[in-house]
Amino acid sequence: MTTNDNERWNKVRQIWEIIDRLRSESGCPWDRKQTPQSVQTYLIEEAHEAAAAVRSDDVKDAAEELGDLLFMVFFLIYLYEERQDFKLNEVCDLILEKMIRRHPHVFGDRSVSSAEEVRDNWEQIKADEKDASGKPSSPVPESLPALVRAYRIVSRFSDEAKERWNDLSACGDDFALKSRSLLTLLAQGAPVSDRVFGELMLHLVNLARLKGHRAEDCLHDWLRCCI
Repeated sequence: MTTNDNERWNKVRQIWEIIDRLRSESGCPWDRKQTPQSVQTYLIEEAHEAAAAVRSDDVKDAAEELGDLLFMVFFLIYLYEERQDFKLNEVCDLILEKMIRRHPHVFGDRSVSSAEEVRDNWEQIKADEKDASGKPSSPVPESLPALVRAYRIVSRFSDEAKERWNDLSACGDDFALKSRSLLTLLAQGAPVSDRVFGELMLHLVNLARLKGHRAEDCLHDWLRCCI
């Protein structure tokens, strides 16, 4: 291990030591009263702030916000350790095993020819893991931003009943039809429900997905350039 490696992991250890001090009897009253349930909302906030910083291309802001997020993850793990639910090394073991298992083209003997094939393999391995565990597929979290949640939902539409969602031409026709229907309603001065707009946006999210884009990122990039 090099000097730089030692310094890196010493910094990580110092974060853990600060949390230990904050949770001690002589530490911070606010930090001492926290539970995983009370802290999880801050995890969401910090994740959004970190994502915004990365998106802004401000490296100083990104470093600060990623630090906040890193601290919150360690803080949550520390709380679970206190309750003797699991330890940091168990969390590390789980993610190490998962990353190795889901990258057989790196750590195994499988070959891939494109990033798309890597993604497809990942999804298949993930599905096989769910089947082997006997657990149902996890629902897409409702706490996600709507455009992100829509992307995640339509990305799961791969069975025969929903195969039209993966046909670019068919999806384009659907979007054009629904767009014309909306324009007709607007021209007539007729009432338009929120469901009409929601359905149209879902189709637009899917069209962006089929062209290799995430609607959330597309809108963020456009807003940053134009507002």
